[in-house]
Amino acid sequence: MPLDTVLCLDTSGSMNGRGMAELKKGVRQFLLGVQETANKMDLRENVAVVEFGGGASIIQPLSGNYATVLQSVDKLEAGGSTPMFEGLMEALKEILQHGGVLTLPGGRKMTPRVILMTDGYPDNKENVLKAALSFGPAGWQAVGLPHPIPIACVGCGDDVDKDLLQAIAKLTNGMYILGDVSQLSEFFRRQVLLIRFAAQFGHDLQRLRDIMVLRQFMAKMGESVDDDELTGLKTLLLAMLLMSADDDSDDEDDSEQPNMPPFGSRVRRGRDWKWGMQDRMSVGTVVRHRSDGHLVVEWDYDDSSTYRYRFGAEGARDVRVVDEVRAVGSGGVKVGCRVVRGRDWQARYGDQDGGRGSVGAVYKITPRETFNLHVRWPNGTKANYRYHPPGAKEIELEEHVIVGTVIALAALRAMAEDDDSPPSSPVRTTQSSCCSIM
Repeated sequence: MPLDTVLCLDTSGSMNGRGMAELKKGVRQFLLGVQETANKMDLRENVAVVEFGGGASIIQPLSGNYATVLQSVDKLEAGGSTPMFEGLMEALKEILQHGGVLTLPGGRKMTPRVILMTDGYPDNKENVLKAALSFGPAGWQAVGLPHPIPIACVGCGDDVDKDLLQAIAKLTNGMYILGDVSQLSEFFRRQVLLIRFAAQFGHDLQRLRDIMVLRQFMAKMGESVDDDELTGLKTLLLAMLLMSADDDSDDEDDSEQPNMPPFGSRVRRGRDWKWGMQDRMSVGTVVRHRSDGHLVVEWDYDDSSTYRYRFGAEGARDVRVVDEVRAVGSGGVKVGCRVVRGRDWQARYGDQDGGRGSVGAVYKITPRETFNLHVRWPNGTKANYRYHPPGAKEIELEEHVIVGTVIALAALRAMAEDDDSPPSSPVRTTQSSCCSIM
């Protein structure tokens, strides 16, 4: 999917004349840069436009037709008060209805962003702060967002509520700059370059986090960026990147923690869930434990990301164990599938699986490695195996797993004594024959 950007533009009366002309010039340059990025780097961006001036409305839904977007901006006229709260709510509505997540080269993902431009004071400062909370880490779950959305704020002119814009940026992990309307084009140009930077280094988190690498990139592009704006650009970029639980994990090995569901356990949202639709109401698999009371889950709908949840931390349990076998059709083995020793099981493995007929769970797949499937067996053994059909198949999907495998039952028993969560609504279980690829 493309990157989604919502331009939230102040069209109040104070923007009349030069202000509106510079705004349109800046947006035009932004769209030209977005178009160039799409052509040169095969990285498309959908752009929406929200105006607030007297009233607030979405004048252009998210679209990759940049000529249409530009036409909508060219028609803007200045007038009225500054209903910034209503403008931000319209931006939120557009993201909720049509926003998505961009996958960068290398698999890393980026959230949508909002670019807020204003030259004055809003009608209701308190409500604007409440709106900002809805986008940020403290409030995104409550409004149904799948993740926080950062807001890049640009204040133009001398009569700007600087403290408010700084607060919005802080609440959403966005950025804030102050300048003259003549500098709008520079701001929008650097927003384009920021996404090109992310695309170029999307495979290397260490370089993405390095402000010196960002400075060098901007300089190479002909941009002389001061320290404050550079820091803001870095903050905005990191807020847009959807970090997997592995990105900041301090537990890189495969050790299991006591009183947690074993690796490979199947889970759904639990009694203390507070993460909105991050799970998309689906089933996931426990793929790692952390020593800080969190575990890591890969949801069935997305095999490129993992998410960290409380399971003991803060006395909370965000997920609960369920007895639902994963079905994959003819797509091959997936994380969460149940497996048994296969036709190419090596004699040197002996009975490390617990003996013929034991059913294990796949908890990690490393496609580029020879021993690419990581399996956890009911006896606690964890090992890697070759699975490269139609070639080597040291393990195979179990064709006759019944609901209630050893590992799932063990996990359920471990949780039963102290899990006082209310009974879940009935769920449809799937027989493992649906998981067969034979």
